[in-house]
Amino acid sequence: MQEKKTKRALILFSHGSLLCGSGEALEAHAARLREQGEFDLVSVGYLNYTEPRFSEAAAQVIAGGASEIVVVPYFLVPGFFVTKSLPEAVDLARARFPGVRFIVSPPLGDDARLADALLDAALNARGPEHWRDPIGRAALACRPSPDCPLYGTPACPKVPEAPLV
Repeated sequence: MQEKKTKRALILFSHGSLLCGSGEALEAHAARLREQGEFDLVSVGYLNYTEPRFSEAAAQVIAGGASEIVVVPYFLVPGFFVTKSLPEAVDLARARFPGVRFIVSPPLGDDARLADALLDAALNARGPEHWRDPIGRAALACRPSPDCPLYGTPACPKVPEAPLV
């Protein structure tokens, strides 16, 4: 009898944001990780505001056949969301899906590889006249939402001449 292979999933966990398009960077990381092929399934899951919520992401990868889910908190430090909110979300998912193994990694923290990204960011820092570029790209994901504090206001990134906030 042939042993069933464990299908592994990776969920990148983040807090989420009221601002439209805020998950764009995390989605880009997920796409890169999918291309690398280390995990059978890669998804993102958010605690609040942004979709999909963690529970939805877990249900999605389980529906895709995952029997083991590695959760990576997209945070630098083990603060409140990593030490309290994430374990609560994982416990709820474990109760809902008792046959699935959940493994949680530490936050990104002081991983030495981040120094290169920080140095690159510092060397490419630009003045406020350029800060609207990433906000504008994120605005491509904007949608009508009463939860977004900027949507429909002069500060909304969808408004071409909106002031920076």
